Amino acid sequence: MLYGTNRRAAARAKVPMQVIRGFSPTEPYKLSSLAPVKDGEEIYSGMLIVKDAGEFRSTDAADSDALVSFFLALHDYDSHDVQAAGGLVGLDCSDDYEVQTGYYTAGSYLVDDPLAAGADGKVAPAAANDVIIGYVTKAGTAANGSGTGLAYVGKTWSTATQADATVLQFKTAQNGQLAA
Repeated sequence: MLYGTNRRAAARAKVPMQVIRGFSPTEPYKLSSLAPVKDGEEIYSGMLIVKDAGEFRSTDAADSDALVSFFLALHDYDSHDVQAAGGLVGLDCSDDYEVQTGYYTAGSYLVDDPLAAGADGKVAPAAANDVIIGYVTKAGTAANGSGTGLAYVGKTWSTATQADATVLQFKTAQNGQLAA
């Protein structure tokens, strides 16, 4: 037996999302949602998701201009918890959370830069008229020198490069305002 060994780690391309501030799973006042995953979608912890006809799907570029509720996937779509519950938990970006996610568009980020929905469930820099889902809270240079605003958090078994283990740390916007 391999006691204490996470056998799912070999399949992970990015580190799972870390909730730095605001997650209180037993408190009823926190905004989150449980919904099944849309057929054919592969959603991983830390991806930006939206509800489409009562099911979660990963965001696409067109969602950045849409007035929809954005969520952050708390677990992987194929985890045992999601399978047992029959749905995935999403943390609502209109609540007060601070998170680290590996699902972001590559580039340079500075503290307080506004963020929006990007393609394939990734967080991206906000452009004019995008719905702001959050703001960068931590600046720095990744260990691999890939940009500012990224924090290197270590490797998982399956990550071959440090770029796969970097995260973007941000706080959720709480208001759904549009980028200027």
